[in-house]
Amino acid sequence: MMNLEKILQDDARIWDEDVLSYPQLFNLARKYDKDLLEALFNNKDSKNKFFIQVGDSHVFKYNEFRFYLEENQVNDSFTQYANKIGLSSQGEHLSDSTDYVLDWPYKDCVLEGGMSSEEDADTFIEKKVETTPGKIDKKTGTVISPEKTEVTFSQAKRKREEIFYNNIIADKEIDRLLDKKALKNFTRYTAKGEEKVKEIKRDEDGTIKENLLIKGNNLLALHSLKEQFAGKVKLIYIDPPYNTGNDGFAYNDRFNHSTWLTFMKNRLEIAKEFLREDGVIFVQIDNLELAYLKVIMDQIFGANNSLPIISIKTATPAGFKVINPGPVSVTEYLLVYAKSNRKNVLKDLYIEGKYQKDYTDFILNFDKDVSEWKSKKIKAEVIEKLGYSSEKDLQEKLGKEFSKNLITKEIEEFALKNSEKVFATKKPHKPSPKVKDAIPKSKEDKDKFYKIERSGEGFHYMLNGRLVAFYSNKVKELDGKKIVTQRLTDFWGDLSWYSLGVEGGVQLNNGKKPETLLRRILELSSEPQEIVLDFHLGSGTTAAVAHKTGRQYIGIEQMNYGENSATKRLNNVINGDSTGISKAVNWKGGGDFIYFELAEYNEEGKNKIDACKSYKELKKLFTELTDYYFLNYNVSVKQFNDQLLDDKDFQELPLEEQKTLFKALLDNNQLYIPHKEQEDGKYNLSKEDQELTNEFYG
Repeated sequence: MMNLEKILQDDARIWDEDVLSYPQLFNLARKYDKDLLEALFNNKDSKNKFFIQVGDSHVFKYNEFRFYLEENQVNDSFTQYANKIGLSSQGEHLSDSTDYVLDWPYKDCVLEGGMSSEEDADTFIEKKVETTPGKIDKKTGTVISPEKTEVTFSQAKRKREEIFYNNIIADKEIDRLLDKKALKNFTRYTAKGEEKVKEIKRDEDGTIKENLLIKGNNLLALHSLKEQFAGKVKLIYIDPPYNTGNDGFAYNDRFNHSTWLTFMKNRLEIAKEFLREDGVIFVQIDNLELAYLKVIMDQIFGANNSLPIISIKTATPAGFKVINPGPVSVTEYLLVYAKSNRKNVLKDLYIEGKYQKDYTDFILNFDKDVSEWKSKKIKAEVIEKLGYSSEKDLQEKLGKEFSKNLITKEIEEFALKNSEKVFATKKPHKPSPKVKDAIPKSKEDKDKFYKIERSGEGFHYMLNGRLVAFYSNKVKELDGKKIVTQRLTDFWGDLSWYSLGVEGGVQLNNGKKPETLLRRILELSSEPQEIVLDFHLGSGTTAAVAHKTGRQYIGIEQMNYGENSATKRLNNVINGDSTGISKAVNWKGGGDFIYFELAEYNEEGKNKIDACKSYKELKKLFTELTDYYFLNYNVSVKQFNDQLLDDKDFQELPLEEQKTLFKALLDNNQLYIPHKEQEDGKYNLSKEDQELTNEFYG
């Protein structure tokens, strides 16, 4: 039996790592590539199968080779039937064509690819050619180039840096795909209930001043929103699908590596246009795609605009995780980028810290003049307060371990309560001239405090040649509570990921993020009233936190979560949701938001396909699909109907594979109704929705 992979194993052009690239192989065969034909000709089995002798020459049987590849490149019946549907490009099966490099990861991704050569980079000229079969000289074994007859040249020359590829969208139609879409089902949610949207509020500059929740394809929604919000968003946070294949989240996470990166690139490029010049974007990701995503974001936002990567502890090394070999994964990451200038785009934040043990002393007579100050060890003070003469006395009566814990607890409480007079001493770092002059004198006058005027405002205090640091500088009031704090770092290990199931009244546990995480991000990078955007909204955490902290928000989500939707969660927020950060920010309810959808067209047809529960229902739907919806131009409906619908083997395919093939009938360029065509009666879009769409677009 012929082993084609072994025959072609030395041709690096047709191998992607250890996988044979059939599209590239088809492409080389179509061009009657010299090296390919020689490899096939020099093997006895492939020579007998793919060449016919004519006189003193051998002719390459291209069609025989193509059919062989089609039969052998796939083993599963699904892909064999996909080939039979008739997806084509310029008369050839789509699976043969190198013009279509990658499939959509799912229905909302635009994929890009470069031209086929440097010469094509600036000018692309379409041409059609006819070819005669390639020949091999019998004596020398060399390939005789096939003759080519030029038939037509297109007069249209397109100057463009790149072209767009998609498995069913022609690059000339890509602009149509990204046109603004019509909108429908406008609803305002308030504490009083659902209301009709009578107007869309704007500020004096014309900027929409509404909280928005949008249902639909996030890439197309972003392009629809761009005109209204470009350059106006302060913060973008997204938690996209992680490309893990096993996280159970509702997105299709089984993208291959390059497709996933393209998926992200498409969205990040348009997202950048939304940011203000002082805006910032946070993208949460795991370790699998972290490095590659950073390269993409460096390219889009500029490596010089990259801020420190933030590591987030999201789990503990317990439960099922510990059975896996190697270190237990408990960390996710935030890639953070400024729009144009990273200086001062993030604020200083403080989190709860622990007692610092070098703050061991306090001033006994803090109300006196500095020259009279006397100090004492905190430990000695608390032992006396407890009624013991010494630490040894305490240990003898209460036990060593208990005494140690008791003293530690009492010291921490004393330091917090008396923070303005508790202190530590530090060695001066780059001292000012005044401090430098005071050091020798302070060292001579043991245990005497000195007060030194600072070059700015206030004073330095010195003891025994060292600067005095007061504990009060470590103590702040957070969420109404006086606590010891520390500056926020790039490792966030203090956030709780427990009890997520109860937050917001929705049960989307996998993929759901704690409100405390989003609160920190929002407070770090934005102010109340500024606009926050999340176009992978999921269960709505970003919007919920933005609502509770007074930010304006735009949330986009395309998945259906039913009772766990962002709409339900935000409605709970308006009605006084008490979970998450509500207590910390004293949330009592109120406010409103507008919900609307991208007006579906072919997307509606795909949803009907998904809703089918049997092949019988799919077949019944066929006529409606072909009569009402916009079909893919390169699908042969007649062939689909004649060869597949009543084919016994096709009927035995898994239902999901049958659905995928049915979806191939529909043009992804027509997923939603274009705004400029919304008045067309075939779409049945209500006058009310048309008017609100026009008002939204200004």
